[in-house]
Amino acid sequence: MNNEDFDIMSNIKLIENYKAFLLASVSDLFTTMAKGNKGNIDDIIDELSEIIIFSYLLAKRLGIDYSTIDDRVIKKLKVGVYEENVVEKEYQDYSRLISYIKSGRKSE
Repeated sequence: MNNEDFDIMSNIKLIENYKAFLLASVSDLFTTMAKGNKGNIDDIIDELSEIIIFSYLLAKRLGIDYSTIDDRVIKKLKVGVYEENVVEKEYQDYSRLISYIKSGRKSE
């Protein structure tokens, strides 16, 4: 086995680990949220953070740049704004998230 084969195998293993961590984080989030008032907000923040982190890391291992993910997120949010999504109409969540991302993630 040459170095290139080892790198490919190592990358595949890391991708599989990221996928497993991502699923575990989603499961943990659902479990915490199912507790209702017993769920700790810090746990929810941790789990949401892990989901975002593993999504970016998985994308990078799949050859997708972080900026490409950011651009696609903004594009999808703009579609929601354009289509007058119910959430956007009532709460302007999509527009606010677009502004937040475009501002370099500086204070809401």
